[in-house]
This record gives sequence, C-alpha cells and structure tokens, in this order.
Amino acid sequence: MLKVTKYKESESVNIEYDVYTPINIEFGNWNISKEPTIYWRTGDFKKSLIEIGVGKYTGNIRSITLTLSENVHHMETLDCNMKNITLINGTPNFQIEEFNDKTYIDENGELNVYIGRDKVFISFSESETVSVVQNDNVGFALDENNMVCGVIVSGMLEPDINILEEALK
Repeated sequence: MLKVTKYKESESVNIEYDVYTPINIEFGNWNISKEPTIYWRTGDFKKSLIEIGVGKYTGNIRSITLTLSENVHHMETLDCNMKNITLINGTPNFQIEEFNDKTYIDENGELNVYIGRDKVFISFSESETVSVVQNDNVGFALDENNMVCGVIVSGMLEPDINILEEALK
C-alpha cells in the first residue's frame, strides 16, 4: 500500500472522464525527463486496475488512473460519513524509499467503485478511513497507519457520471 509521509499545499487538478479510460486525474505540473514516475497499481489486473503515479525522487502525487473495475456499485446517496474523520487540505506526499529501483509496484487487491449522484469512491482496502487529504475535488482516504485506502472524486456533473457508468459496464 501507499503510505503518506507528509502533506503539501494543494495543487491544480485536471480530471478527465472517458469511456476508454474511465477516470484520469493529473496533479500540478511536472517534467518526466527531470523526475521519472513510479506507478503503484492494484486490482486483480484482469478485470480491475487503478494506477497511482508518484514522483520517483520527491514522492509527489502525479496522477491517478482508473482503468477498469467489474465491482461497480450504484448508490443513491454516497455519504462518506465525515463525522469521525479528520479532513486535511492539501496533497499527500508518499514514502518512496523502497520503490526507487522500480517503475511499477503491483499489489493484488480488491477494487470497488461506488458511484453516487455527484461523487465516486474508489476503494482498494478494507481498512477504515480515519482521515481524508483533500485537494480540490479529489480526496485521499487514509487509514490509521496513513496508508491510502481509497480515492474520492466529488463535484461530478451528470454527464461525467454517465460517462463513468458507461465505461464501467
């Protein structure tokens, strides 16, 4: 799992929805020739896959790409109960020391996508969320050990939801 070591200021976010790549999110500006990207991936790698790109030297978040998921749940209301959850504004910075010689870190896991009226929660851990690092419309759900256990994309418009539902059929 990806471990968050610290938080940085919020960055610009670009979110794209597409029937071929259901969700693609890019954070800030970065130059791949100056700092390569490490990709942490989870799912079953056949019918589900999410990929999170992280700067190889800095641990900065670069991208999140949901490629596919067969475990899609449609929820009338997707209430992420925030009563007992700490909200942190900013972007997460990840522990990368043990990944430095790799380009891909693959961890088999169960990927679930919960689609609500105006948000989606992509869950890849059974761990309970205790805090959320919020950068614009993208939230990183963290467990008690600061491991990322899911991603929340909020503020989605109806056309975005429709594209996402079509892509994950």
